[in-house]
Amino acid sequence: MALDLILAAGDHAQHTLLDPHGWGLVFWTGVTFMLVVLVLYAKAWGPLLEALDAREQGIAGQRDEAEKLRADAAALKQRYEDQLEGIRKEAQAIIDEGEADKKRILEEAKAKADAEAKAIRERAERDIKLARDRALDEVSRQAVSIGMSIAERVIGAEVDAKRHVAIVDEVLAQYERS
Repeated sequence: MALDLILAAGDHAQHTLLDPHGWGLVFWTGVTFMLVVLVLYAKAWGPLLEALDAREQGIAGQRDEAEKLRADAAALKQRYEDQLEGIRKEAQAIIDEGEADKKRILEEAKAKADAEAKAIRERAERDIKLARDRALDEVSRQAVSIGMSIAERVIGAEVDAKRHVAIVDEVLAQYERS
C-alpha cells in the first residue's frame, strides 16, 4: 500500500521504483545509504573508533611524557644554573683571594722596602758619624801635631808630647763646651 501511495503521488504517469526521474531513485538511494551506514557501523566504525581512541591515548601519553621531559629539562636546567652560579661565586672568591694576596704581598714588599731603606739610612748615618768622628779625630791629631810643631819652634825647646796632648785635649774640651 505504501508503494501504491508513492506511485500515486507522482504525476499519474507510469513511474516505477526503478524510474530515474521519480521517487524510486530517492528511495533506493536512501536504502543504499542506510545499508552502507549499517555495514560501516558494524565492520568499520568500531575499529575506526578503537583506532581513534588508541591514537588519542597515545597522543595523551606522548603529551604526558613530553610534559614530564619538559619538567625534567627545567629541573636539569635549574640544577646547571645553580652549579654555574656556584662556580661563578667560587671563581669570584678565588679572584678576591688573589686580589687580597696581591695587596698583602704589595704591603709586605713595601714594608720590607721601607725597613731596608730605614736600615740603609741608619747604616749610612752611622757610617757618616763614624767617618765624621774619624775625621775629627784626625783633624784633632793633626791640629795637635801642628800645634806642637809650632810650639816647639816658637819655644825652641822640646815639650813633653804626653803633656802637650793633655793640654790640647783640655783646650778642645773647653772649646766643645762653649
